[in-house]
Amino acid sequence: MSFEEHLTEFAGLPVVEYPVRVGVPVPEAAADEVAWRIRIEGSWRHLDDGQFYEFAERFASFIDTIDVARIRALIVGMTDYGSGFDSSEAVRLLVDHAAAFPSLRAIFFADVIREESDVAYIELSDLMPILESFPLLEAFHVRGSANFHLEQPPVGAFKHEALRTLVFESGGLNPRIFHAVGESEIPELEHLEFYFGEVDYGGGAGIDDIAWLLSGEKFPKLRHLGLRDAPNQDEIAAALAHAPIVARLEELDLSLGTLGDEGAAALLAGQPLTHLRELDLHHHFMSSAMTQRLREALPHVELNLEERNEPDSWGGESHRYIAVSE
Repeated sequence: MSFEEHLTEFAGLPVVEYPVRVGVPVPEAAADEVAWRIRIEGSWRHLDDGQFYEFAERFASFIDTIDVARIRALIVGMTDYGSGFDSSEAVRLLVDHAAAFPSLRAIFFADVIREESDVAYIELSDLMPILESFPLLEAFHVRGSANFHLEQPPVGAFKHEALRTLVFESGGLNPRIFHAVGESEIPELEHLEFYFGEVDYGGGAGIDDIAWLLSGEKFPKLRHLGLRDAPNQDEIAAALAHAPIVARLEELDLSLGTLGDEGAAALLAGQPLTHLRELDLHHHFMSSAMTQRLREALPHVELNLEERNEPDSWGGESHRYIAVSE
């Protein structure tokens, strides 16, 4: 997932942009054969008065123009002209019009790229009403500082019978969210991703915060696990080496973090990984010798070992860095 460019595909469908500017023709696309993106053009660019919709106007035009009853995938982008992001209006509009979207199965909040806002300033309001209003939703992808009822005590678990994919992208994911997901009832969940992020941006989750996940006792249908963008990626890899959850995974993603030789060696010394279809380790700090060891040990696993990095140096010390923080 790129933070530099808007999505071109979501939920297995090509993305079509509903017109940003007034007067731009509506795309001629079958409502159920594309993923629709609704946004307004924001960030720091100059805006000509009268040439852009406000988000509420854009949404009203969308539901009046497109056969939204057939839409299967929906993407929310920028909702205002500032340098940040506030999802509250988009959540309210979707919840208020939930009955108009009976076929909707996948939602992405928020397709906001760095040109528009740093991920640390994508502030999401309470997203729980989305899950409550769309009980047939199968994929929910969240980018930003996810509130989700979860960042204030009591931590709010939730129940959803249809959800298969749940992704949290963040430059700093609150540890409470890990626990809340672990306390939730999502019996059909197959794909789960967490971006850990930096403690300076609200992150700081450690092994204790994912112990419930590593035990393999939750989410019996889980086949894809992403523990990504972690400053403690070596520690996570070492914990996974003997974690029961790994035996039933088909895809394991430890990308975007600080993985080095120590973590990779722990993975190789632990339980067999030859059953995996894919192991994604891109954006790493491993040596060439270690990446070769991985290739030799896992010849039939699709390995992503791209983006080898060198640590930064300051204050006389070496520092690894994650891919997504601010």
